[in-house]
Amino acid sequence: MAALGGSAAWAQQIPVITDNVFIEAARSGDLERLQAAHAAGYSVDGLGRNGQNALHAAAEWGRLAIVKQLLDWGAKPDKRASTKHTAMGYAVIYGHEEIVAALLDAKADPNKAGPDYEVPLITAARLGQGKIVALLLAAGSDVRETDGTGRTASEWAREMRQPKILQMLQAAGG
Repeated sequence: MAALGGSAAWAQQIPVITDNVFIEAARSGDLERLQAAHAAGYSVDGLGRNGQNALHAAAEWGRLAIVKQLLDWGAKPDKRASTKHTAMGYAVIYGHEEIVAALLDAKADPNKAGPDYEVPLITAARLGQGKIVALLLAAGSDVRETDGTGRTASEWAREMRQPKILQMLQAAGG
């Protein structure tokens, strides 16, 4: 643990599998350590041991300041992890609205599919993420996209009993 510069409390906030210092700094939200690792030459988009890069880790764990710093350094918002998720995919799954907004501001593709051909709008509708659905619709998400099961976001909203989300999607043409 000392090699990563963390404490026992910090260790409880991260997965058991550890990664390189750059990705661990992103995951833990340690901006100072991230900056030091970047200055030491760690690649902004380099994948770590678990198939994620720093932007994926920061988006998954809700580290907005880290996401913004990585994007300022030129991190590619649409790069896929080994799971096929993008940073947007992780942010949507975990309901990190501000990170979704930051990624959209950085020109992340709102229609970039993840695993099972599921676009962020379908994920958000399926999980009941109304504010994220609104952000994605405002950014031009295609309500006609289907996932690997052939369902649209509207069909998922109906199936998951999300009437407010279904209403938003229908108003957008879905």
